[in-house]
Amino acid sequence: MNLYLHGFASGPGSAKAVDLARRFAAAGRQLEVADLTPGAFGFERSTPSSMLAIVDALLAPATPPHALVGSSLGGWLSAVTAARNPAVERLVLLAPAFNLVERWSGRLTAAELAGWKRDGLEVDHHATGTRRRIGWGFFEDAERHPAYPVVTVPTLVIAGRLDETVPLPDIERFVERTPSARLVVLEDGHGLEGSYARIFEECQSFLA
Repeated sequence: MNLYLHGFASGPGSAKAVDLARRFAAAGRQLEVADLTPGAFGFERSTPSSMLAIVDALLAPATPPHALVGSSLGGWLSAVTAARNPAVERLVLLAPAFNLVERWSGRLTAAELAGWKRDGLEVDHHATGTRRRIGWGFFEDAERHPAYPVVTVPTLVIAGRLDETVPLPDIERFVERTPSARLVVLEDGHGLEGSYARIFEECQSFLA
């Protein structure tokens, strides 16, 4: 199974997911796209663990081996899944959001963190084009998972040198400690919007 995991405050209809699924299909390969926050309040109540449970449920009935293609938060979740599921044999990580808790702790003030804990955190939700509020449980649960999962399977990492969300050094740190990983750095930002064709070419070669 080839399974795509979308990013934070995103969904299965993201431009990157749709584009890659279309390109995979044109090449005769299916790319399933997960919905990690299903339901009317799925995002508000989501945690990394709830998302990982969805991934596990999608993979369980499918015939291995599996390849995961993860974007941003989905990239980190893909690595967490591969670290604990031997049926996952290849990873493609697009601007993976490693070191999530430390990065958020450094960017949010003490007052903002306290407000998140008290009222939830309001963010731009890219899938719906609205502002939505995610619960503090997301942050607490993220602390329970490794910032840099130990991955041993072949891994292709694609990152943007101009990434304004996940600094390139955070991604390089994962690659440095993962002998099975290869890093491709593109002149692009976090969304890699200008690189869909290149991403597909790299995926095709890597997953062949």
